Amino acid sequence: MMQQQVIRAALAAWRRGEAGALGTIVAVEGSAYQREGASVFVAPDGGVQGLISGGCLESEVAGAAQGLPAVTPRVLTYDTSDESIFGYGMGCPGVVDVLLERLPPGDTPLGRFLERVAEGVPAARGVRLDHARQGRLTDICYIPGRPLSGSLGDQELNRAFVRFAQARLDACRVPEAGRMEGLESADVFAWVVPAEAECVIFGATDDAQPLAQMAAQIGLKVQVVDPRPHLATSERFPAAQVRQVALRDYASAVELGRQSYVVVMGHQVERDLAALKLAFRAKVPYIGLLSSQGRRESMLGHLRQDGVLDAGGDLPTLHSPAGLWIGARTPEEIALSIVAEICSVRRGTGS
Repeated sequence: MMQQQVIRAALAAWRRGEAGALGTIVAVEGSAYQREGASVFVAPDGGVQGLISGGCLESEVAGAAQGLPAVTPRVLTYDTSDESIFGYGMGCPGVVDVLLERLPPGDTPLGRFLERVAEGVPAARGVRLDHARQGRLTDICYIPGRPLSGSLGDQELNRAFVRFAQARLDACRVPEAGRMEGLESADVFAWVVPAEAECVIFGATDDAQPLAQMAAQIGLKVQVVDPRPHLATSERFPAAQVRQVALRDYASAVELGRQSYVVVMGHQVERDLAALKLAFRAKVPYIGLLSSQGRRESMLGHLRQDGVLDAGGDLPTLHSPAGLWIGARTPEEIALSIVAEICSVRRGTGS
């Protein structure tokens, strides 16, 4: 959520033509509070949004931004283990490189990147760090299906970046950032952001309310789908897009994809079967099901009879009971366990 706020703040300033600055971690050696891709936005008045440390580097970056020329980037290096410099006792002894750049005016690769990320569209940006250390901004923005914006200096390097970016967009579930490997002629930092992830909750039940709230708080777009008008209301789910959809219309009205994390909690067989059928056919990366073991096996049997599932096949995306095991009992604790499990799957630490 914090990173989305940074993107939106930088985009708003860029559209207004303000002289804000963006500070992005481009390399980390050793321990650090944040990793590559974490960024802060520094407003013209010196105000800071975002986190790149436990609270000390932000002011350092803000100070450096005040004297930064319009189109002259810098790569700032902070050795957080050196108490003689910071003296904050950070507890994360590492070396952090931060790319600091002014928001350039006009139609620029950075501007296009910010726009697409804010819209939830897949996008990737590359920056020549070897040039940035010399005070030169050489960057590129790749958006699938659209012309390239900017250049990394030569066409072969541009093509290599497009291949790299598309491969990462095809594979990653969360934004990834770091140096491009295998390049001898350039030092390129790549920031790859896939399509916006969403949590789709089937069932506008009372226990879905804390789940919708927590999912939104970690930056997921939230949809709540239910055919019952007295439950599917924005008043009950202020952080979500609420969809009142009849069961017969699930397949045509609800679109799921590779960034959809589905939780089925309608607590009624017909509704849950319709949601499971849609989720399995869409091959979503996560399906969390709140159900007893007996009811789950009965529903899976129906899905196999209907040809939605192979007989006896593995179901790696199905998590039932949904949520990491933390001994959860209350609706809030169950919501916490489900959100944690979704995070685990997105980060690649879970199945």
